[in-house]
Amino acid sequence: MKLAICDDNKNQLHSIAQMLERYVTPEGEKVRYDLYGNALDLVSNLSSGRYDALLMDILMPGLNGIEAARDIRQINEDIPILFLTSSPEFAVDSYRVHAFDYLMKPVDEAELFKGLNRIFAIKKELVSHMLTIQNAKELHVISLSQLEYVEINNRTLLFHLIDGETKALRGKLSDYEENLLSQPNFLKIHRSYVINMDHMKSLNKNSFETMTGKEIPISRNLLTEVHTQYVNYLHSAIRQ
Repeated sequence: MKLAICDDNKNQLHSIAQMLERYVTPEGEKVRYDLYGNALDLVSNLSSGRYDALLMDILMPGLNGIEAARDIRQINEDIPILFLTSSPEFAVDSYRVHAFDYLMKPVDEAELFKGLNRIFAIKKELVSHMLTIQNAKELHVISLSQLEYVEINNRTLLFHLIDGETKALRGKLSDYEENLLSQPNFLKIHRSYVINMDHMKSLNKNSFETMTGKEIPISRNLLTEVHTQYVNYLHSAIRQ
């Protein structure tokens, strides 16, 4: 996990850096971090995916923390921002820019570590819902919620997304089956197809129709099992 810490007070910046040197993630890993003395430098160096979270002072000369957060949200809507403040009066403003949380100064190490543990847990949960596909020349990260179905055709894997886009690369379906089928909404219905049941419009006798209108065949040997699992999935979804 990599963090950015922004505070115009050098003593505060140094103090937080020392705390981070003592922090390890719930999986026992050290964090990396960059230090910034003003918000403008942070915003200028921010790129999507470079940092996993931001720790940022609110009261800073020039561009303050709230103003910087508004700019950051134009670049990255999801990155957790943990505000550091000497007054609770900024709590409302911090939530308007979708802050993850805020800590009162002087920052308590135990509270800081709790906040970082929560961020780590959320990040880990998000990663578990992403699929990384790659070969020697390409790498794509796909949200599983956006994946309609996967098929293998002449040694080419086709990842069909709900927006109509298809990611294609050479490979084997077995390379991704374990990851896909660990999710409760994915089901293998044929040696060449794994579907996301969330995006199926209907189940016919021998096939599924997707929300985008495509027909996907069900293996004759799997018909009974697939029908049973799909019905169970629908019942489970209704109960939730």
